Amino acid sequence: MTEIPEHLLKRSREARGSTADEPTEKAADPASTAGSASVPAAAEAPSVPEPAEPTPSAPAAPYNAAATGRKKIPWWAASTLILLPIWAITYVGTLERPPESGSAGLLADGAHVYEASCAACHGAGGEGGAGPAMTEGEMLATFPTPAEHIVWVVSGSTGVGLGNPYGDEATGRVVAGGMPGFGAALTTEELIGVVLYERAHLSHSEFDESLAEAMDEAIHSGDMDLEGHLDPETVTVDEVLNLLRSASFGTDDQLATG
Repeated sequence: MTEIPEHLLKRSREARGSTADEPTEKAADPASTAGSASVPAAAEAPSVPEPAEPTPSAPAAPYNAAATGRKKIPWWAASTLILLPIWAITYVGTLERPPESGSAGLLADGAHVYEASCAACHGAGGEGGAGPAMTEGEMLATFPTPAEHIVWVVSGSTGVGLGNPYGDEATGRVVAGGMPGFGAALTTEELIGVVLYERAHLSHSEFDESLAEAMDEAIHSGDMDLEGHLDPETVTVDEVLNLLRSASFGTDDQLATG
């Protein structure tokens, strides 16, 4: 047999000795465990309150919801909108100004006055009705000059007098009544405008059309003032002739005799 070395036997004895001591130490452990068990259970840890549910936020106002949900303008459209005013200004600058005679002036004003105050008796186109016709030379034959025509419209039948002749003697016209005087109802500018409209547009008088254009220029330049009214009781042909002469158009013979 092989002999076990002494130092190994010594280690074996020491190992057995340490194992024999363990039950004693372990026996004490149950007592300590029992003692700890006899201690009343420690107060349970305080319960942690459950977190409150978050309060729901108020719904967004309709206009805010619409703004946030609205589609944004694309970049190319935004650049187009920025350039649009420049294009509009450039475009307007290329347009031609319409002639003033077509939309304003004595003849345009006269057309409005005729439609409102004269067409009911003389017809919309001057063809006549309750009043005499103004087409086919009828008006120019009755009143060869605009001054005589203006005095008649200012005074009316009452101003001239029933049974008295009016206009050119060759026509043989006599006042029978029915023509109102417009001196108080129309301004001087409105009254001259409607007379020149009747002569230029309904009776096709080129002279009266040119006279209206010359008077428009005189009014715009400040050389002619047609404010106020012509007095039905005092108006005369000479007074109207002097007014027409301020337009610096034509000669006295043309204005006085047509």
